[in-house]
Amino acid sequence: MIPGSNLLSAAQTVIAKQSFTYYKFKSRTTNEIGEDVAEYCPPVRVQGSIQPVPRNLYQAYGLEFQSNYINVYAPRKFIDVTRDVSGDQVVFQGRKYQVLSATPWHGIDGWDQILCVQVPC
Repeated sequence: MIPGSNLLSAAQTVIAKQSFTYYKFKSRTTNEIGEDVAEYCPPVRVQGSIQPVPRNLYQAYGLEFQSNYINVYAPRKFIDVTRDVSGDQVVFQGRKYQVLSATPWHGIDGWDQILCVQVPC
């Protein structure tokens, strides 16, 4: 495969797409007690591929064993957690996840891969 060939689109002709709810990070405001509170745009349904991160890779990736992680591959540009930005969130199978990091394939192939951690409800 070569850059620009959209590997995700080709894979989704063989692997079933999964739907999830996407919350794009909008802004952060400070509440009355001085805490930063993230605000999100209205939710959007997105289709992609969601894969659990195998626990045997947690140590290699520097992940915490008490948390649950997923990788999401979708035709969308995501915002990950960076300085002064809370990042996007996704909801899959009733569980909310915070986007920790994004691998920006969007500019080349029209999709991103994101690593997400489950947010306790």
